[in-house]
Amino acid sequence: MRGLREHQDPQYFLRPLIFTGETLRSYDGVLKDFVAFAEREFGITRLEEIGKREFRAFMDRGIEQGLAAKTLHRWRSALSKLGALMGHTASAVAFSKAYGRKIRELVSVGRLAGPARATPSLEVAKQAIEILRGWDARHFARTDEPRAYHLAARLQLETSCRSVSATTRVTAESLLEGNQIRLVGKGGRVMTHTLSPKLHRQLSLYLRVYPGPLADQRGYQSAYGRAVRGVRGRVTGTHGLRRLSAQAFFRTEYARRLSGGAAPAEARQGAREDAVERLGHSRNRTDQAACYLGSAA
Repeated sequence: MRGLREHQDPQYFLRPLIFTGETLRSYDGVLKDFVAFAEREFGITRLEEIGKREFRAFMDRGIEQGLAAKTLHRWRSALSKLGALMGHTASAVAFSKAYGRKIRELVSVGRLAGPARATPSLEVAKQAIEILRGWDARHFARTDEPRAYHLAARLQLETSCRSVSATTRVTAESLLEGNQIRLVGKGGRVMTHTLSPKLHRQLSLYLRVYPGPLADQRGYQSAYGRAVRGVRGRVTGTHGLRRLSAQAFFRTEYARRLSGGAAPAEARQGAREDAVERLGHSRNRTDQAACYLGSAA
């Protein structure tokens, strides 16, 4: 309402803080529940009246209910955005970090359910990709229409990118010289990755004839899940490829830093931060490091 009133734009104050429609919808649901809770439990009638008391009570209620850690992390993130919108950025960030630590501690002692962090084995992933390659070839022979699900899977495995970044956002213009590719991630963030010469060459050949997008995201996700089940794998989501890739990158980077003379603790921290940044997050996101790298880091 303030955006409409002052700038004729309802998203004016949200846009710098929330970058995707999916995130906006998710946070909107959390904050609607929160303001209803603040009104019901504390008699709050104006946004300006909300403070730390209401924030803490809302989070503590979720913890008492035994909600999953992933849900609670989303709650604290949404509340920190609300605090920033109200002009209390520093205290909102401190609040979010404090509850992040509390949630992780409760997970570590078994008081809360941690997020599902299933990661496929490299062997299963490679077998699934081979199945996709065969399916893509048969699809073309049957319909005379191209399909590159196996290339999208290999792209995720080499870059740790999201499925949308490896499918609908890849075109011939994404490829760069020097075996590099420019990928568009969450919120439109652009990142450049170096591919293996073989994958870069195959993408170049494919996109030269079919300039993109490389694949349909939903179709790819569905086919990948079927391929994993076909080799008796259990981690059927494409996000598992992203996690597998991030862990492999961390191990490689950690070994490289050690061989360069870094102390183990220094090498581990640097490799962890590089892996998180490669995922498209800020380097200091310890929650993302825990989610994607787990015990590996």
